[in-house]
Amino acid sequence: MMLRMKRLPFIAFFALVALILFAVVPPPEREGSEKPATEVLERDLAAENYVRIHLADLAPEKEVLGGTFYVTEIYATGGTGSVSYEDGHNAYTADFRYRSDSSNITITSFVIRE
Repeated sequence: MMLRMKRLPFIAFFALVALILFAVVPPPEREGSEKPATEVLERDLAAENYVRIHLADLAPEKEVLGGTFYVTEIYATGGTGSVSYEDGHNAYTADFRYRSDSSNITITSFVIRE
């Protein structure tokens, strides 16, 4: 019984160290696993920003009466997205498709909803 009591602080110490290491050290990456969520999110945000910047060029309808298109709502994920925009006179909603590589965004389709 006395021997067990002397080992208790050592067991508690090693259990605490193991818990800390488990919480701090990330698990190893597996080969062939999907891209990290942050990389995917960054590409989706890059697509949204690209559409914001190039909206006048992408839109099949042109601004009227001296207005300038601006985005009122946009969402992009996994290669598809939608954007609502207006020029102060006319409002539109369009669906778009995009591809992204390490440094480029390419809009492959931009269609205004009926």
